[in-house]
This record gives sequence, C-alpha cells and structure tokens, in this order.
Amino acid sequence: MTGPTTLEGQYKGTVAGESSPSLSTSLALTVAASTTGTITPVGAAPITVTGTYVPSTKAVALAGGGYTIAGTIDDAGKLLGTYTHSTAEGSVVAYRHTTANPVTVYCGTYTGDADGIWNSVLRGTSLSGAYDNVDGSDGYFTGTVNGSNVTITEITASPGGTATGTISGTTLSGTWSGPGFAGTWTSDATC
Repeated sequence: MTGPTTLEGQYKGTVAGESSPSLSTSLALTVAASTTGTITPVGAAPITVTGTYVPSTKAVALAGGGYTIAGTIDDAGKLLGTYTHSTAEGSVVAYRHTTANPVTVYCGTYTGDADGIWNSVLRGTSLSGAYDNVDGSDGYFTGTVNGSNVTITEITASPGGTATGTISGTTLSGTWSGPGFAGTWTSDATC
C-alpha cells in the first residue's frame, strides 16, 4: 500500500494524557505550511492551535491555549506526537482524513487491573490510539480492523499487552490483557 502523494491536508485524531486529572480530546488539523487546528476536550469548549509543518522533516508543531503539540507524520499519513500543558503531558495520534479514506475518532476509557483513558482513531483497516493511565503513564496502541473485529497488537508502555474487541454502530469495546493484568475497554464516536 502506498501513502498519500502529499502529507498536507485534513487530519483527525485524539489526545490522551494528564491535565487535572486527565485530558481526553478529539483533534482536527489542517496540515500545511501554516498549520491550524482544534483540540476539543470531552465536555469542554474547543481550543484553537496554530503552528507549522515542515515537509522535509515531516514535523508538525502547534501551540495555543497553553498547549503545545509536536509530532511527525509518516509516509502513510499517520501523525504521532506528544502534547504538553503546564507540567502535564500526553500522547497525540491522528490520521490523514479524506473523502475516500475517512477517519473516525472514538473517545473512551479502560478499567480492570488498571484504569484510564482509551481513545481510538480508525481509518480503513488501520486502528491507532492514545491512552493515559490514572498513574500518569501514557502511550500509543496500534492494531487492525477486519470487518467488525478489532485486534490491537502493540501497546507502547505495556510490553506484551494486547487487546481485542468489536465495532457495533458508533461504539468500540472489548478486553485488554498483559502479563498478570486484564480488563475491559470501551469508546464511542461522540467525542
């Protein structure tokens, strides 16, 4: 599969991290030389961010409302990065969004032997996301979608951790596990 011929354009994604006590948002960006976007915390007013995109390094840098976002776009149109706000930080993930290849963002939580935010971004058969544990650790996860089945094969700060689930309407839900721990997760497209 080849990526987009240009990495500039519309991106949709999510942010998960710490911010008294935690931050769960959707993210919409227009990536161009002058990049603009909106961070929309769940249940709160949108925050405007502006910044730059450098095609030679594929680096995106944004700031606004006390937030800074720094990330890099890969050749498939996937943005991975981090955000900071005061002393808090977290993870950012987004996909390039087009009419032919639309992106859906799901915000939610996970519970069990650990608890926190579990936000997913779906484009075609590709699924990525950002999570934040109540202990302050955060990271990314990646996986695939086959029909209504979700398989998450990599959770960055949880070696050996995996998750599976299903898509039903506007909801994703399932179970997660790792060495000696397990639980459930759910997220929906209302964020």
